[in-house]
This record gives sequence, C-alpha cells and structure tokens, in this order.
Amino acid sequence: MTGQRRWTGIAVALLLVATLPVTAMDFIVRYSEGTVEMQRQNAWAPLLMGDLVPDDAVMRLSQGGYAELGDGRTVLRLAQPGVFRMSDLLGGRRAASSPTVTSMIQGRVTRLSEQPRALVPVVGGVRATEAPRQGGIEWVGGESVEELIAEGRDALAAGDLDGAFDLFDEAMLYATDDEEPEVAFYLGYTLALSGEPRGALTWLQMYPPNPDAGWFHEHTLALAQVQLDLSMTSDTVVLLSGYASSPQADREALPSVHLLLGVAHRMGGNASAARRELERVRSLAPGTDLASMATGMLAEL
Repeated sequence: MTGQRRWTGIAVALLLVATLPVTAMDFIVRYSEGTVEMQRQNAWAPLLMGDLVPDDAVMRLSQGGYAELGDGRTVLRLAQPGVFRMSDLLGGRRAASSPTVTSMIQGRVTRLSEQPRALVPVVGGVRATEAPRQGGIEWVGGESVEELIAEGRDALAAGDLDGAFDLFDEAMLYATDDEEPEVAFYLGYTLALSGEPRGALTWLQMYPPNPDAGWFHEHTLALAQVQLDLSMTSDTVVLLSGYASSPQADREALPSVHLLLGVAHRMGGNASAARRELERVRSLAPGTDLASMATGMLAEL
C-alpha cells in the first residue's frame, strides 16, 4: 500500500530490543515520536525506543506525540496527548481488539456488499490521470468509480486487503466530490483491517460520518474502533455518545456502541462511566457475546 507502509524505524527498534530480557508483565517501547514520558516517583522521565514499561506505569504524551508499546501479545498505541495509566489501557484494550468486536464491525461492512449498486453507464472518452473529473462519466478502457468500489468490496470479502486497497486507491483518483466520502471510508476501513490504524484514521476522519450516507453506521463504528486502537478515548466518547443519542442511530448497533463506550471510559480511567455503559449492554443484549464481554469487564472494575 504505497505511502501507507509502516516506518522502518519500528523494524529497527524491534531488532534493538529483541535480545533484552523481558518479564511477562513488561512492555517495550517499539516506536515513538515527539515527547513520551513515564512517571518515576514525582518526576517525568523520557521514554525511548527499547525502554521497558511495567504494566502499572503512568505515561504522558505531548501534543503531536505518538508511541507504540508491546509485550508480544498486546500492542498499545498512544496518539492523543494526555496522561495514561497502563492498567486502564490494558483493562479495555484487549476488549476493543477482541474477535467479538472486530467480527461485529466486519459483519456490518460485509452487509454493504450485499446491497445492489447502480453502475454508471459507459460513454466515450479515454480515462487517464489527466482526464477531466466529471460526474457520471466512465472513460473507455477502465471501470467506473462505482465498479471499482464494488470490486474493492468483493476483494475485502475475499480477504485480499492489498487488492482491495489498490482498487479503492484507483477509485479515489477518479472520484467526484460526491463519491470521495465513500471511497475514503473504504480506504480507511481497509487500512484498519491491515493493522495500520494511523493511516486508517486519516481516511476515516477526512469526511465525518454522514447520517444521510448508506455507510453511516459502519463508518461510525469503524472510526470508533480505530480511535480506541490509538487510545483516543475522549474522541471515541464524543463520537459514540453523539451517535447513541441521535435519532439516526441503528437500534441493532446500540449494544456494540455502548460496549465500545464502556471500553473508552475504561481506558480513559472513568470506572463509573464504564460501569454504566457496560450495564447498558447487558440490558440491551442479554445472553449475547457482547453481554458476556461486558460482564467480564465489569468483574475487573
């Protein structure tokens, strides 16, 4: 995925720390940008690539900073300035990346592929990167934007993430202003599935979720999960609280929305708000996997 690949610095960092002795509870700083600090007694000390971070540490991230930490099983990403407690982040992070939550969002996006699309008729012309961008025109010798989106969704369903990204990337080249929001959503969603949340965030935030769009609910849920993947808990709370209280909210999606809200509050250190949201999940969807996950998180609060 041209322009979206991981920094080589991460690979270098992994090589540097590969031989360090690590306990089962230690995290390693795999990558960092800007100022990332850890509290040591009453002072803040900088964290650098290769440093070890205990699971009870308190960290601080500056504006524009970024950090990735891992213990071989869990990856924590920090992309929002503020103070973070490892215990809070770990309390919610594993739930946010669980198969239950991930498959729920993937399942909703898969439904979009089942919806019929009205393809744009072919007209004369030669499509090229320098061709004029005119709505409703397909250039002979290539697919229309509608067809590229449809093929990209088929590639997603088949698990071909690279192929899907290339198709959506090409669609963006020829998309009109009206088509760009949908293409941007699919580019962001594909990058999220590919484990590239920072690139995913760029595309998913390029256009805010639009209640009038056919992918509004999927866009909101995908953006929320990417924000949680980057520990952007306050942004997630604002996004999902607004969605849950809006008349456009999908009633079927609300248990998932409240679960993600509970995760966001848990990661942000607001235990009482997390309990409120998790209890809401259990009342809305009793006996489901989401309710079981909420029960497990409540037991840890």
